[in-house]
Amino acid sequence: MLIRILLCLSFIGWLPVFSQTINPKDVTIIRDTFGVPHIYGKTDADAAYGLAYAHSEDNFADIQEAVMAGKGLLGSFKGKDGVLFDFGLQLLRVDSLVDATFERDLSPAFRAVLEGYAQGLNDYATAHPKEVLLKKAFPVTAKDLTKSSTLSVALMAGTGMALKAINENRIEEFFGSNEFFGTGSNAFAIDAKHMDDGNGYLLVNSHQPIEGRFAWYEAHMVSEEGWNMVGGTFAGGSTIFVGSNPKLGWAHTTNYHQFGDVYKLQINPENKDQYRYDGKWVNFRHDKVQLKVKVIGMVIPVSKKVKYSTYGPVWETKHGTFAFRFPGYMHIAAGQQWYEMNKAQNFDEFKTAIEKQSIPLFNIIYADAEGNIMMHSGGQVPDRDPKLNWSPPITSDNPAYKWTKLLDFDKIPNATNPDCGYVYNANNTPLHCTGESCNWDQMFPGVQTFEYNRGERFGYLFEQHGDAKYTEYDLTKIKYDAAYHPDGSYSTHFAEMYALDEAKYPDIADAIRSLKAWNWKGDDITDVHAGLAMVVHDNLMHELDGPFALLMIRKEHVSEEMAVEAIRKAKKFLIKTHGTIDVPLGELQRLVRGNKSFPAHGLREVPRATDTKLYDKKNGIYKVTGGDGYIQEVRFVNGKAEVKTVNAYGASSHPESKHYTDQMELFTNHEYKSMPLYRASVEKMAERTYHPGE
Repeated sequence: MLIRILLCLSFIGWLPVFSQTINPKDVTIIRDTFGVPHIYGKTDADAAYGLAYAHSEDNFADIQEAVMAGKGLLGSFKGKDGVLFDFGLQLLRVDSLVDATFERDLSPAFRAVLEGYAQGLNDYATAHPKEVLLKKAFPVTAKDLTKSSTLSVALMAGTGMALKAINENRIEEFFGSNEFFGTGSNAFAIDAKHMDDGNGYLLVNSHQPIEGRFAWYEAHMVSEEGWNMVGGTFAGGSTIFVGSNPKLGWAHTTNYHQFGDVYKLQINPENKDQYRYDGKWVNFRHDKVQLKVKVIGMVIPVSKKVKYSTYGPVWETKHGTFAFRFPGYMHIAAGQQWYEMNKAQNFDEFKTAIEKQSIPLFNIIYADAEGNIMMHSGGQVPDRDPKLNWSPPITSDNPAYKWTKLLDFDKIPNATNPDCGYVYNANNTPLHCTGESCNWDQMFPGVQTFEYNRGERFGYLFEQHGDAKYTEYDLTKIKYDAAYHPDGSYSTHFAEMYALDEAKYPDIADAIRSLKAWNWKGDDITDVHAGLAMVVHDNLMHELDGPFALLMIRKEHVSEEMAVEAIRKAKKFLIKTHGTIDVPLGELQRLVRGNKSFPAHGLREVPRATDTKLYDKKNGIYKVTGGDGYIQEVRFVNGKAEVKTVNAYGASSHPESKHYTDQMELFTNHEYKSMPLYRASVEKMAERTYHPGE
């Protein structure tokens, strides 16, 4: 092995020999029959090393993109699509923040985990030089990983949407009443007293793209220092982000509190380099961002001047000059909080971890072996003066609008062990997270208040169940419900579409009748009405140029004009590609990878969420790209977690691997595979056992 590596190094001449602080012989990877890696190390750092190596074996390309994001090299690799991340890294000053606070804000234990993970990536790159996409990306350091993760969570926690809203002049639309929207998720927990088998349950299903850098990768990490966690992580992630250990588990759903603010600045007409603050004209601070962009095969250096205000970074457009201020790019310890959540062994330890509020967003839906359940709407919410008007964009130059503290942990929506016996979230307002009598009722400036279909359906289904105890079958019905609520935000916002007069629009009268005949469900893959509705929904979403959920939470409803245009386009498309408007849902939307294709249940923004994108224009087929993806069902029995999981595709991103597609049929049929937490059981289903590098 060593001779082979040295020969590779002498041949390519650029890869360094990395120091061996971790011995790969102290790390064991057991691949189960589905190719999922169960990683065993003497220390937590060993386990992180093994995670990096195993994940690299399955998807080194996406991990390298995550690394490039932390090193400011995505522009050098991906051109204009990547340089936006490089620009964000410097504009938000994430790179300098990490350099300045790395040792201060991260514990020695977590820094060791990061260093172990970095060494795993470096060792894999050394052993597989032909897979390296960009020479300058290596070696990777623990600081690089922290920069990458800090940038990612900052963009997810409102900063990315702020930049989009400012650039497109849609601030009020995307931020008004907290109406900014991106990813989705579903999760719920039921306590043991309300289950017929006397066991607590947790359903984990965070919605992400099912391919790419932010798709869930399933892994099981174990160390002799007490780490034993199975769940999902992202490319470049050194811990598990959602999942379960033997004593507890949690899911994340994206919450949409107003995690930061956008300010429209008043510019001095006599000096464009000044803005008004506290009744005075104040000079902007200046800096220069140095970028490199790949253009037609060449990497070209680009320099851009940027401005800063007392609020934070400044973005200039033809619509005005704006500043934005978000806590997400001011803190670096999100990864450490996830690590401490991984290691927690009971509710008190878990609560101690999340009270640090280092992760800038996400609801937490939690359950444990002691019978506790909880929904906490976590994140870094600014502590704003409730007497002020915080409607975006803020135009006042009053210094009171520059918040400096975060809202205390106990002031953010929470439901712990409610008498109602369940907690849930589907990206709806966390003010509705359990039974009506058990909900949180405290408010603060910027609290997420909007409601839409998935949350409405969960609330309705749990309320309809009444006082009867739940069965596992009941939970499955709730999880895979595929309906739009008949008396909710969908009904309200789409009312004009379902009230269209066929006589007024004879060219689409047949399509209007088909939509009126639909039962508003996506659970039947043979349903031709659902197929038409899916295409109409897609057209409406593209007309909005925003996520489909925004159609249910924006002030404006779907107008008659919008509906007619979307239906007309749908009919034309279906006749051109299928010869008829009566196309079954499962023929239109498919779970596709490699040479496998399965009909897909569900629709956008129903509990059984299915996000699709047109990928075969000639044959009129939409490919599933997101929504339901990695799912865990956890049952706590006799003080221990029993875990079942399924992923949309498989453990490997390599088309030649049998694990590229081997979970697709399970996923389509709403079935699971067993995911044991103890080594004796893992070894019984072992397909391969080895040390990294063997």
